[in-house]
This record gives sequence, structure tokens and C-alpha cells, in this order.
Amino acid sequence: MSTPFVVPAQIRAGRAFLDWSQEELARAAEVGLSSVRDTESQKRPADSAAANAIRQALENAGIIFVHGDENAGPGVRLTANRPNVIRRPTVVTKWDGVPFDIEWQGKPVTVFVSNEVLEDLEQLTNPSDEQLLRSFDRHSGRILDAVVRAIAEPGNLDERGRLRIRSKDIWGRS
Repeated sequence: MSTPFVVPAQIRAGRAFLDWSQEELARAAEVGLSSVRDTESQKRPADSAAANAIRQALENAGIIFVHGDENAGPGVRLTANRPNVIRRPTVVTKWDGVPFDIEWQGKPVTVFVSNEVLEDLEQLTNPSDEQLLRSFDRHSGRILDAVVRAIAEPGNLDERGRLRIRSKDIWGRS
């Protein structure tokens, strides 16, 4: 699957929707401030690794990039129907994966993302706990979208109300 192409104006608009400074976007994307400035001012190609990291950071924060067509130019909008993270993950457990807490439709839910999912998202082999937690941060938008899919399926919550995210939830396969 190809990476969606975004234009610099969409990056600026996405940052404005989130009320982020260029410094905040650079921190979220794990790129230098000059990379953000150069990408937004069209001094850096929009298909560079830094631009892709910037795009992913904005998508993780809830920005959707809308592509232009014959009737209108490109734009951005905010995502809907995504759970709110109450507590970000800080630990990795051997059997359960990475736990974090969300609010979904007024109720707290503890979610576990399997270590295998986080490894697959970053294409890691024998990762450290720090690498797994970084994988969560880099792919949090995709993980939260998977939570929405998984929580909608009856029987996915265990007897204690916990939800487990597996590969099928991330990749949309059964």
C-alpha cells in the first residue's frame, strides 16, 4: 500500500487544527525543528522520510488528510469516533503486552496491545521494552482505530472488562 501524499499546506492546516507549534510537531514526529520548517515552506520534498514522520504524527493526533479531486483541492479534517487515552502505556508485560487505559462512550477500559502487534508495526526483532513503547507512540492512531473495531465485536472484552488488540484488529483481517 502506498503512503498518502500530502502537500505542505495540509501539514500547516493539520498543525493549526491541533493548535500545535512547529516545535510540538517536531517533537511528536521525532524530527528536527528545521525538518518541520523546511517541509512546511516547501524547501524539503513532501515525500521525504521527515515528511512521512510528520504526516504520521499528525494522523496519530487525529488528523485525516483529504486528497484533492476534480471538484476541490486537498484539505484536512479531524477524525471522529476514536477513544480517549486516559493513561498512556509505561510498562511492557511478558504475556499481556502493553496495557493502557481509555475512555470509550463514558466508560473506562483497559486495553492490551500484544507485543507481536507492536513488533510487526515497526518490523522489530527481539525489541527492548523501550522500543515497544516507542512503537505504541508512533502508531497510536492506528492502534486506537483498532480499538474501535475490536470493541465493537461482541465477546472481545474479557470477564474483567479488558480488551486485547491483536493483529486482526490492526490489519482488519480475521
